[in-house]
Amino acid sequence: MAASSIFQRSFFKSYPTAKSADGVYIQTSSGRKVLDGSSGAAVSCLGHGHPAPIQAIIDQAQRMAFAHTSFFTNDPTEELASLLLEQSDGAFVKAFSLSSGSEAVESSIKIARQFHVCKGQPQRVKSICRKSAYHGNTLGSLSAGYSPARRETFEPLLSSAFHHVSRCFYSSDANENESEEAYVSRLIQEYENEFTRLGPDTVASVLLEPVSGATLGSVPAAAGYLAKLKELCVKHGALLIFDEVMCGIGRVGTYHAWQSLGNVAPDIQAIGKGLGAGYQAISGVLMSQRVYETLKNAEGQHPFVSGHTYQGHAIASAAALAVQRTIIDDNLLSNVQKMGDVLTQKLLESTPILKEVRGMGLFQTVDFATQPGSPIASKVASRCFENGAAVYLCSSAVDAVMFAPPFIINEVQINELVEIFTNSVKQVVEEQR
Repeated sequence: MAASSIFQRSFFKSYPTAKSADGVYIQTSSGRKVLDGSSGAAVSCLGHGHPAPIQAIIDQAQRMAFAHTSFFTNDPTEELASLLLEQSDGAFVKAFSLSSGSEAVESSIKIARQFHVCKGQPQRVKSICRKSAYHGNTLGSLSAGYSPARRETFEPLLSSAFHHVSRCFYSSDANENESEEAYVSRLIQEYENEFTRLGPDTVASVLLEPVSGATLGSVPAAAGYLAKLKELCVKHGALLIFDEVMCGIGRVGTYHAWQSLGNVAPDIQAIGKGLGAGYQAISGVLMSQRVYETLKNAEGQHPFVSGHTYQGHAIASAAALAVQRTIIDDNLLSNVQKMGDVLTQKLLESTPILKEVRGMGLFQTVDFATQPGSPIASKVASRCFENGAAVYLCSSAVDAVMFAPPFIINEVQINELVEIFTNSVKQVVEEQR
């Protein structure tokens, strides 16, 4: 086989060619079938080969592929924005679409900055984020995140406007005999202390994932955490931004993750991944009435100068619209909840050397009870792939793998996924003895 001309993610890894895909399976050029147990990176929520977005792409491409948003709007983007707002319990009044989660997070940060400039508070430039978090791969979103391995090489280029407090991970980080309520109070006090240290009137936003992604492995916010954090933001005049690029759009069993976590809505929200389900590259930003009105009323003096070439792309919006209508019309969130329960129970019953199964809906993580310095997650993920299932390796902050299968998965396929996984764990453990 000739050497690839692609600059791949790793110099030392050989990548099989994905040739075709159907439902929850991807087939390689050698004919090997792989169960997509993580939807790629929690992307392919409708599975592969679904006719609705495919037909929507064809129809829209035949009508019009592209019209720049500095001149035009287009029907699928308008309809997608309306649908997103309808699913948000009145939390948001405007939406716009971009091409990647990194762009959505970065735009959210810029909107928060714009909000304060429009309100006559240009000194608000800082953001409080969390450790063990990933928010994207551009320099701004990388600055907001805090994954040391990702940041190390680029540290001199990252912005000093971003500051990081402790992660929210009750099952791992609580003190002995510390209640969840006491743990949350301790974390909120850390935020309060950080506001004080930075100067409350210099903080533009607080940014976090309501359910952490692969950095920690589907860790939901502790009970009461989001509500108390929102109160703190209101107190100090900062905006609350949720990054739901990975955990949102139905992944945890409700349309937005925050709807499962006390129904605490943010001021601004970034979405992605499951928005287009991999059929097109698309992400989005949602904003509240207060944010939108502030930007609109100050447009003459402080216009929001921030645009992207493929913002509001008609074909991408048409695909995403078809994906979202399918999720709603086919009641797939009910299946996410049901199959999430099945997946959790089977993982609890059969996983060797189990420390914890955590997560919500079809966003579940297995954390292994291994000794420090002897992690197995990387080997388990590799062995699973060899054995016919793709599961997502979490960062080195935890010894864990994550499951995020398509919303269409059934119980037979859940059983297959768990069987491949548990056999792979047993093989790795046996080889390390």
